Amino acid sequence: MILAISGMAIVLAASLALYLASPQQRLTKRAVPRAAYGWGGLTGLVVGLIVLWQWAGPATAVFIAMTLATLIWTIVPPAAAWLGRPKEEAR
Repeated sequence: MILAISGMAIVLAASLALYLASPQQRLTKRAVPRAAYGWGGLTGLVVGLIVLWQWAGPATAVFIAMTLATLIWTIVPPAAAWLGRPKEEAR
């Protein structure tokens, strides 16, 4: 069970790093080192997939990793845009 939780956590963190490597990311206002986040995210996805592979079979590990990555890439961009929207001034 520890392999499953750690593999999922690695994949989630790697997916977030890959989102931060995107030039259209809105999670941070400052510039981030895109190459480092991109390569780190890609490495994290591979490591997370390997950890999940030890817990589940190969097909299941791939489906779990891609589902978690898709979850991050679907929820984080609208949430970041919503949280970073300009605040309306009080009337």
